[in-house]
Amino acid sequence: MLKKISLLLAVIIVSTLSLQRYADTSDNQNTEYVVMVDDVLNISVLGYDNLKSMETVMSDGSISFPYIGTINVKGLSVEEIKKEITEKLSNGYIKYPVVSVSIESSKSLSYFIYGEVLKSGRFALVDNMTVLKAISLAGGITQNGYYGTVRLKRKQGGTNEYTETIINLKGKGKDAAGGDTKLQSDDLIIVERNTDFFVYGEVEKPGKFTLEDNMTVLKAVALAGGFSKYGSPDKVKVLRTVPGKTECESIKVDMKAAIKGKAGEDIRLKPDDIVVVSEGSF
Repeated sequence: MLKKISLLLAVIIVSTLSLQRYADTSDNQNTEYVVMVDDVLNISVLGYDNLKSMETVMSDGSISFPYIGTINVKGLSVEEIKKEITEKLSNGYIKYPVVSVSIESSKSLSYFIYGEVLKSGRFALVDNMTVLKAISLAGGITQNGYYGTVRLKRKQGGTNEYTETIINLKGKGKDAAGGDTKLQSDDLIIVERNTDFFVYGEVEKPGKFTLEDNMTVLKAVALAGGFSKYGSPDKVKVLRTVPGKTECESIKVDMKAAIKGKAGEDIRLKPDDIVVVSEGSF
């Protein structure tokens, strides 16, 4: 009796696993990319350098490959194309061919780049495309975006909602993805315009300035030409906008401590901050 129960349980488990594998395979087939016209395929055969080639899918959906001639590939997955080439090559040409097929570029697979780049728009997604390569392909960042934020927006699987990541190509900042990031289909790269800050009052060159990386009050005053004849290090403050409030936050700056290099005293500026240097008492 126990043997029968054990056998029955084994059959149920095997059947369940088989159904699960079938379901997983069906899901993969439904989501797997199929080749379209104008896609470029990278095809190689292990040990046969003369068979390594880039083949563009023609308007009739076919490609041409040495020894085997024309193959219809439109609507097939990469795995199906690999299987087709393997079977044809093994039919009298190569005994045990090890075929590799990958998509070099595709008009169906694409990403988008907008903002402060020379050439914005839609681009074909090729193998190993990264944010940095994409920006380079778009002509590079303009002068107005050199210190701007680079954002990567990526669709969440099967939805129209995006997740957003700040890409720090200089590899700094705890909230940024340090370095380069590999792109996926439908990714959106946005290179934002430089943000500004302002220095007013008793400095030699008051006005608007580009907010560069790690800009502090001390650097800002130096960029504005330093203190004027009547400017006082004891009377420096930062006016900072507060979301949802009409009045600015006023932050007093201990410039003497900042000049001495005391940590935390030289305040790091944010977009639209206003550094105000007032006249001292004489």
